[in-house]
Amino acid sequence: MNFTRTKFVKLIRIVLLVIVLVVIVGYAVFRSLPYVRGPEIMIFQPINGSTIDSTTMTIAGRAIRVNSLTMNNNVIPIDESGNFKETVIVFPGINIISFDVTDQFKRSAHSELRVFGARLF
Repeated sequence: MNFTRTKFVKLIRIVLLVIVLVVIVGYAVFRSLPYVRGPEIMIFQPINGSTIDSTTMTIAGRAIRVNSLTMNNNVIPIDESGNFKETVIVFPGINIISFDVTDQFKRSAHSELRVFGARLF
């Protein structure tokens, strides 16, 4: 194949265009993957299954990619990073705290925290 200067310049332009398109599509896929995964909730404190010796406890965690977060069907506020912190009453015996999150695409996730209240009133 005989390459002239114009054919070579055309080939370089096509190769650069393909590279730019691949980078743009790759970046778009990379940025949209977290949204494909849906909402997520993590509880940092207390640990699931732990024993609480007081009448109250503070629940701390993070909700990622969510629009709303409810704890036992009550809406709780989250900050810009998705962090939340709530204080709840601990009753003697097993306490089950239910968390539900919903994202902007109406997908939801559910999590439960089970702690044992050892203190008698």
